[in-house]
Amino acid sequence: MEVDNSLEISFDEIAKEYGDMVSSICRRMIQDPSMAEDAAQEVWIQIIKSINSFKGDSKLSTWIYSVTRRVIISYCTKEKKYTTRFLTNYFRNGKLEIPKDIDYDKVIWIKEMCDKCITGMLHCLDNEKRLIYLFKDMAQLEYKDIAFIFNKEEAAVRKMVSRIRHKLKNFLNDQCILYNPKGKCDCRMKKLVKEINLNKEYEKIRKIIGKVNFLLESEKILPKKNFWKNYI
Repeated sequence: MEVDNSLEISFDEIAKEYGDMVSSICRRMIQDPSMAEDAAQEVWIQIIKSINSFKGDSKLSTWIYSVTRRVIISYCTKEKKYTTRFLTNYFRNGKLEIPKDIDYDKVIWIKEMCDKCITGMLHCLDNEKRLIYLFKDMAQLEYKDIAFIFNKEEAAVRKMVSRIRHKLKNFLNDQCILYNPKGKCDCRMKKLVKEINLNKEYEKIRKIIGKVNFLLESEKILPKKNFWKNYI
């Protein structure tokens, strides 16, 4: 694809500024890793194709996340919403196959499994609510920008995010040792998490930074990928 040379620096800056976050949002929105990667790369393609349509009527970040919303929602048509009861039963009793390959890295595997659990946990929300929550608590967008992206009243977005946070907090407080080491967590990963002291990594960050956002905290500790890296 040919690109106007005058935009090369802008594209490079966009990729460096937003590549990680767009990739993370796609990963949290879509459970199939290959489909999440496809969605992230489609966002990049759409940005390249339509950058000239950006007239500065909103912040560049708002425009980028508007493109992100359109693409992700189109990819999320087959994503299911699960009840918290279903998720609790699955995290406790779901089939767990520990790799037997002598070359596998146990610590990385455990972290990847916990990362999948967090993505699964977010699927107690429907697609739109999940994306609104991710825009707020991962991308750290302002309420007014999220309202603009979703064509909603700011007050409605504030109320929605508040309810989502309350729902997730109640679930995580009881079901996730990484979120609450003193909770009632009895998930299939609990023993392995303690074995590699992953819960201690979370506690260490909390002590250093104070009360931190659980999703952003997880991005610092658990594996992540920048699906844009091959395009920079």
